[in-house]
Amino acid sequence: MKRILVPLDGSRLSEAVLPLAEALARDYEADLLLVRALPTLNSVDAEVAARDEATAYLTRTVAALEGRGLRAEWKVWYDAPDRALADAAQLNGVELIAMTTHGRGGLARLIFGSVAESLVRMAPVPVLLVRGEPAGRPAGLGTIVVPLDGSERSEAILPVVARLAGPLDFGVELLRVIEPIPPYVATEVAAAHTEGIFRMAVEEAESYLAKVAAPLEARGLRVTRAVRQGPAVDVILRRAAEPGVGLVAMSTHGRTGMGRLLIGSVAELVLRAAPVPVLVWKAPGPAAGSPR
Repeated sequence: MKRILVPLDGSRLSEAVLPLAEALARDYEADLLLVRALPTLNSVDAEVAARDEATAYLTRTVAALEGRGLRAEWKVWYDAPDRALADAAQLNGVELIAMTTHGRGGLARLIFGSVAESLVRMAPVPVLLVRGEPAGRPAGLGTIVVPLDGSERSEAILPVVARLAGPLDFGVELLRVIEPIPPYVATEVAAAHTEGIFRMAVEEAESYLAKVAAPLEARGLRVTRAVRQGPAVDVILRRAAEPGVGLVAMSTHGRTGMGRLLIGSVAELVLRAAPVPVLVWKAPGPAAGSPR
């Protein structure tokens, strides 16, 4: 990882991602690119004033980062925030966008509005989202938890995770959640059959995770596997809150918003409530004729 883009809008909340971005930049010896997205205004005077304010703010922020031994630069980009950030990433050799999910101005509605949805869909690189101010200490990532649903699209995040985890020997946990049998099914199936269905689901999940883990382990990554039962959102959020977990990583469809994330509304709810940063990456579409 050579360059990390950090969108800033001048607010304290938008800056909440900076400690994590700094930690990543130090760990990977990466440069930081700070980007401020500005709209085109009707008044020339207003545009000049906005540009001057953004320039002064970004210059101060870069100077502070450089004073702490980091390599950083800044750019002001004129466009809607989602297009500005996607274009800035594309044209500046960025490998990761790290940003908070709340802020002012162009970043005001990130997760709960259209900007983050559009950005995840448009961005040419993974997007690391921090909800508000991180609760944990920003000293790297810790264990990276990767929820998988058995599909190739959910596995699309794995190369990104490997790039993050490999150089610094972070642990990777592959998590498969087995949803409870719906009550209306359980009432019609004998208890012994229900237990048999559950055991079979666990065996299939363990076999699947072992298969997915094998190539990661062959690359020297420290991989653990976990099969847990319960509602997917609850299981993922409980795991994210446990000691040692620093990041949840998952794929999206990359289509029309967070509501179409790979595992449906699960990922959207995880993004809204996770106590740790969440890394999202749009999964490539299935090949022509693919049944997936």
